[in-house]
Amino acid sequence: MVISSNRTHIMEMETDSSSYTGDEQEEEYVSYIGMVTAAYSEDSDDNFADLISLEDPHCLSADFLLSPDHMSLIGTELTSPLSEFVSLHLQVLMNILQTSYDKALSLQCQLAQAFCREFQEQKDDNWGMKAMETICRDLRRVAWTAQSYEDPMLHAEENSPSCMERAADVIMGLFRVCAGDSRVQEPESRRWGMLMLVNQLFKVYFRINRLQLCKPLIRAIETQPIRDRFPIDQMVTYKYYVGRKAMFDSELREAEQSLMYAFENSSPYPASINKQKILIYLVPVKMFLGYLPTEEGLQKYDVSEFWDVSVSIRNGSVRDFDSALKRHEHMFITNGIYFILEKLRMLLFRNLFRKVCLLHDTNQIPITLFETALKWSGYGETDVEEVQCLLANLIYDGQIRGYISHQHQVIVVAKSNPFPKLSASNIDV
Repeated sequence: MVISSNRTHIMEMETDSSSYTGDEQEEEYVSYIGMVTAAYSEDSDDNFADLISLEDPHCLSADFLLSPDHMSLIGTELTSPLSEFVSLHLQVLMNILQTSYDKALSLQCQLAQAFCREFQEQKDDNWGMKAMETICRDLRRVAWTAQSYEDPMLHAEENSPSCMERAADVIMGLFRVCAGDSRVQEPESRRWGMLMLVNQLFKVYFRINRLQLCKPLIRAIETQPIRDRFPIDQMVTYKYYVGRKAMFDSELREAEQSLMYAFENSSPYPASINKQKILIYLVPVKMFLGYLPTEEGLQKYDVSEFWDVSVSIRNGSVRDFDSALKRHEHMFITNGIYFILEKLRMLLFRNLFRKVCLLHDTNQIPITLFETALKWSGYGETDVEEVQCLLANLIYDGQIRGYISHQHQVIVVAKSNPFPKLSASNIDV
């Protein structure tokens, strides 16, 4: 999974230990402690990561793993820092099961910080990359759950960081450890963990609408000598968020390049889900650049909501455009693209005015014809001054080559290529 995960999380589970006998519960505890010890001592990063994950099946046995007798034995049966990792992990589980999400967040922060200290002390290898990813992913999810339950006015009054901001601060601490690794040997460098941490931070910053904090992270990745050798799944996630940010920053060509990379390289399973998420942002970017989607392509990835918008833009119909936005308003707002799509209205005007020019068959067209066309398309009441304003904006953006003659109340368009390709225009979204 690249952009989203369908694995069951502990906060979505219901634990049930009622069917276990006392001996079975003891065996389950001994088995868990044995697996954690073996994974840690044998440097089995993947296994250890699973055993401290809030998605692992052992979380279903949390009721008896968290018994007072078992919790008291952790400090004697495990050595430091493993005992601290396991104890904090099980305490996180306990508080989640008790719906004490803020306390669970604090403990998960402590777990991440404890892991960071141990990770930083490693001199000869970078063992623990997978465990670090697991801890940070769970931290972000616990933070989001905790924030959804807290009073939003609490932090505003106390000027204290929100749950997601607390999580971001801890993840940033790990990022600094990875970015500050000056070892020359690339295979052992902690810098290989930078992109994964950046992706986790992207997810936090997009959630809390702090996109300005993404810029230094992008710069840090782009200046890395290993930037082209990060794992492809991490690069897909990275390009997805870089493309989204570029779209909101009106950097359409950068957005297209990044989102196309993510779309073409997204994981084969579940390809439709990942590609659907990417297309929600790639389709509007493509439309701004003059590439309208096909109905078959939209249906293939279940993003047919864009088809009505596309047809209305192609036909220059304001009435149909407004209707399409209204009909699919919930989807567009939920994904944060409603106002981006609203700005496609200027592309609609360009296409409408182009039809007027083609019908008039001359390069000097009375402005009143554009006024009539606007009223016909469902724009509503308008006047010559408003039409002139629309035409002036289209000329300024490079979508029309020409000028307005106010004296004669006509627009004079270029005889050659009066409506250049949108990819050559200076479109500002």
